[in-house]
Amino acid sequence: MSETMTERGYQGIALPPVGTYRFDKAHTELGFVARHMISKVRGRFTEFDGKIVIGDSLEDSYVEVEIDAASIWTNTGMRDDHLRGGDFLEAETYPKLTFRSTAVRPTGGTTFQLVGDLTIKDTTNEVVLDAEFLGFGPGSQGGTVVAFTAKTEIDREDWDMTWNMAVEPGGLLVGKTVQIEIDVEALLVEDAAE
Repeated sequence: MSETMTERGYQGIALPPVGTYRFDKAHTELGFVARHMISKVRGRFTEFDGKIVIGDSLEDSYVEVEIDAASIWTNTGMRDDHLRGGDFLEAETYPKLTFRSTAVRPTGGTTFQLVGDLTIKDTTNEVVLDAEFLGFGPGSQGGTVVAFTAKTEIDREDWDMTWNMAVEPGGLLVGKTVQIEIDVEALLVEDAAE
């Protein structure tokens, strides 16, 4: 059944104009959290490009993201070099991480699930992000902006990142799961009339 977004609204929620929105890098963060022994390490990717296409229906709407693997940043140079290398991202061989959504599933109010294909090191797996539409309005430099948040948890071993090390008194140095946390502000660059 088509989830038509008539009158630029959906189930009482005002929706932004139909069109293509590009990520505003100054107001977007592609972050992650991973376990290190008993603590957590936070990081992000600093170089990326993304767009949100808002169509006349949910089926016509999608997100595409391309991330430079070498731009991973955790505030520690030695760790970042390790993450870029052969034990993890292999950034020289596989310079890009990509995501392309395949479905939008409303879950009530302003929340929804964003289903899509995440490709890391030429391995593609489906992921489901729990997302929220934060709203839209005029941008500080003009134009229309939209904002979203999204999060999910992945098992890095599903993308052939299996390196680890046993630690005393038991357990592993690095957790298998990684929490992904995304905050996006995007600017309308091409509306439906163009």
